[in-house]
Amino acid sequence: MADLQQAVAHVNAGRWPEAEKHARKVLAARPSDPSALNVLGTIALNSGRSDDAIAWFEKAASGQPKNPFIQFNLGEAHRRLQAYEIAATFFQRAAALKPDFAEAFAAAGDAYRLIGRRSDAERCYRSALKRAPALPTALNGLGLLCLQSGDAAGAAEGFDRGRKATPAGHPLRAILLANLGLARLQLGHGMEGLALLAQAVEAAPGDAEAWRRLAGALRHTRLAPPTPAFREILLQLFDRPDVNPRNLATAAIAVLRQQPEIDRLLESIAGAPGQLAETLEREATTASQLIQDHLFQTLLATAPVPDVAIELVLVQLRADLLRLTEGAAERLEEELSIAIGLARQAFLNEYVLFAAPAEQTRVASLITDLDREDLGQRAGDLTKIAIVAAYRPLAATPLAARLRGAALPFLADLLREQLSEPDEEAELRARLPVLKPPTDAVSRAVQQQYEQNPYPRWTRCSLGEPLPFRRAVQNALPDLPAGDIPDLARPRVLIAGCGTGLETMRVATTYRGASILAIDLSAASLGYAMRKAREYRLTDVEHLQADILDLAALEERFDLIDSFGVLHHMEDPAQGLRNLAGLLSSSGLLFVGLYSEIGRRAVVEARAHIARAGYRDDADGIRALRRSLMLDGAPPALQAVMSPASDFWTLSDCRDLLFHVNEQRFTLPQIGAMFEVAGLEFLGVQFGHTADRTRYLAQNRRSGALRDLRALHRHELDHPEIFGDTYRLWARAKRSPQ
Repeated sequence: MADLQQAVAHVNAGRWPEAEKHARKVLAARPSDPSALNVLGTIALNSGRSDDAIAWFEKAASGQPKNPFIQFNLGEAHRRLQAYEIAATFFQRAAALKPDFAEAFAAAGDAYRLIGRRSDAERCYRSALKRAPALPTALNGLGLLCLQSGDAAGAAEGFDRGRKATPAGHPLRAILLANLGLARLQLGHGMEGLALLAQAVEAAPGDAEAWRRLAGALRHTRLAPPTPAFREILLQLFDRPDVNPRNLATAAIAVLRQQPEIDRLLESIAGAPGQLAETLEREATTASQLIQDHLFQTLLATAPVPDVAIELVLVQLRADLLRLTEGAAERLEEELSIAIGLARQAFLNEYVLFAAPAEQTRVASLITDLDREDLGQRAGDLTKIAIVAAYRPLAATPLAARLRGAALPFLADLLREQLSEPDEEAELRARLPVLKPPTDAVSRAVQQQYEQNPYPRWTRCSLGEPLPFRRAVQNALPDLPAGDIPDLARPRVLIAGCGTGLETMRVATTYRGASILAIDLSAASLGYAMRKAREYRLTDVEHLQADILDLAALEERFDLIDSFGVLHHMEDPAQGLRNLAGLLSSSGLLFVGLYSEIGRRAVVEARAHIARAGYRDDADGIRALRRSLMLDGAPPALQAVMSPASDFWTLSDCRDLLFHVNEQRFTLPQIGAMFEVAGLEFLGVQFGHTADRTRYLAQNRRSGALRDLRALHRHELDHPEIFGDTYRLWARAKRSPQ
């Protein structure tokens, strides 16, 4: 008995080797001892060997079949293998053997929730809370069910009770803080919600999901908790490889504006953009404070700046630095850091900043001067190179050949972005397989646009843990019965229009084990996508240059076809849809993103304004439009397309948003008719926010409301913002009557 007691004591203390040594001593004397077998199962479970744990627990259970704790451990081992249905069976068995075992009821609830059996999950959670009213796992699970059903207030109440029941250091505290923050955000309490999400990160700094959850909540926000701790958290988010820095840009600007003098400066510029130079001269100290701010410089180097006033500051700052190149070298040496930041920002926004002709003339002279010099480590020369790179990509200058491979540590990031990475894309493009060159006139025009302006440009993407195929689809379509979704370990996915690879990353990080074929018209976009796939070590992705109109030549069929934001740029989107439908496997699913006629009204008005004014659909035309809107003021109809959330802030984004060579828009009934002709069954539309879905269901209570395209259309007419400017729609091939 002494060895068994010591084994249990070591297990409770997490000393696995010592616990195993004493458990094996027990088994040497009593080979079927259930307690010793349970100890070895617990050791295996906590060492990441769930299969071994199940074997040990099953042996233990054969000796003590009515031991609730062994049954619970079996459930936990299956849960870690994501065999949730089996796990729920064991948790329920444990609860039946020990009716006051609240934790077993809660664990069964979690398992049922994860496989979409909500009523069973709720029953188990309530059984747990009946026995232990403050049990954090049950309160958290019930809160998640409330969130899924759109009851943010009920969810917040449960999460808050759970938070109050968990002291600092409790493993669930960070999760409850984060979930409470999300519920508060849904209730419209933005500042409190963000503060709670930040607290979750502080409570569990090693939890990657907590950081990603906070980053997701910050996307397009204009709020930020006014604390030094939040500023530091934001800076750490900018450094994370699993967070898209573009999601942090508006929060960074909100933090910068928390300094009253900087807020006044930016408001002055926004109120009188034509007096930019005078304002900056008058407020030189404040402007310097902004420019030297570490958060500001981090933003410049990592994400396009979605703010008119700050962009105007950058335009003036760049011109001022260019003028310095005509003076003493000592002044230039002091400006190296900000010149590099400006150059990196310019490359990120694809040189969308407008420049006076005199500036371009001076840049050309500066390039000529530098090309004659011996480029060394002098800070003044490095600053000049960075200033050139703030006006045009280095790869497009005569300096490129001399800078490739140059040992210039201060410019390392700049040279990587502007020379090494484009060179890598060119090398990958040279080996790109081509199905066949496009012959359709519109396809060729669209291809040309994206060869010139691959879209979207991105540096890092938001990552997450991919889920089994069925669970991932259920998250998107929670009302679709699980039996209607194939349970696939390795789904074969076609991304029809992958662009620069951001869609590929979304698919790869959503569906576990996905094998992906990513196609696009544009070789430039595919080269970018291939470089990013290599960077993120995606090994199960093939790239192919192809037109959707030619995909009938593919002999295989796909479990999922993902085509977001593509069909509406075809001459005949209905034909494109039919082509994709013909590539679905018998149980395959289709996810498409199509422009909304209702949600895109502001863009339609903006495109009409552009046509009347005669702006060309090239870089100079885009810069001219943006200069006019910023300096002369935007008509009310165009202000929406200049929001921080819009695709206004880079050259390729703005071209895709306002200058696309071919754009078509739809209403939901029109899409329904297209689905019908293509032999597709509409499965549902994803709402941007749970609250929007809840509001729709509250007004449309009948069965099947989520698949009623006409009811959804009527709702969108009353709430034009509900789907944004792009519908996210699911369908599958129509099934023959049984």
